[in-house]
Amino acid sequence: MITATMPRHRELQTFLQRCRDRVGISQKTMAERLHLSPRGYWNLEQGRIRNPSTEILDELAVILKLGARERWTLYMLAVRHDPPPLRSAPLEDASAFAELLAVQRCPAVVVDPAWQIVASNGAYRKLPLADVGQDSFMRQVLLTPQVRDTLLGDWDDAWAAPLLGELRTASEVHPDADWPKYLLRAITRDERLRRVWRRMDAHPLADAVITRPFCHPAWGPRVTVVETVPRYLTGHKIISLVPLEPQQATPPTVDHP
Repeated sequence: MITATMPRHRELQTFLQRCRDRVGISQKTMAERLHLSPRGYWNLEQGRIRNPSTEILDELAVILKLGARERWTLYMLAVRHDPPPLRSAPLEDASAFAELLAVQRCPAVVVDPAWQIVASNGAYRKLPLADVGQDSFMRQVLLTPQVRDTLLGDWDDAWAAPLLGELRTASEVHPDADWPKYLLRAITRDERLRRVWRRMDAHPLADAVITRPFCHPAWGPRVTVVETVPRYLTGHKIISLVPLEPQQATPPTVDHP
């Protein structure tokens, strides 16, 4: 067991031993697969090798079948910094997304660069947003009239305007991408969204909204929308609806649309 007072090299040793035991690999086999001498791997596991290379650490992660959070732990124990993005790893890996959401007690989703929801936790799935038949977070918030001002209070300024600002930036930064164009077309067919868009044209430097009205018995009356961008999953981010007051919630479950 890793404790808060345990020296870092002991934490690394305990962590790697536990991971090896889980997959049934000996130190000798690890040394062979990493092309190290038995003594070399022993030194690595003991934390006696200073700043092991990214190649070694990532090969360790593959052999030990580490998920995203465990890979982060490995890097923090071995070299004291975040791991580089997994550029060659499949970002649709369900276990990675599940681990990202495992610590979220409040409603949370993982979205891809086009704001498509690729994973959600149990708290989010219980919201009316999840029942509207849309798999895009932007579409759920912007193009679902039944949640405007009922679930999403002060919808025009607190919810629509910030997301429309994100959409405008995406359309300018990625002019050849299709998803911003499709959303912009849908916006032109919604009179209320058109009014918000025109107001943004007139006042482009509106103050950022810190907390937003959220009319929900468990998570309201206000939430902060927190966006977290994990460095080890390129292009994806976690969107969490964090209540102002701590909530008592059941452990989250993860679902994948």
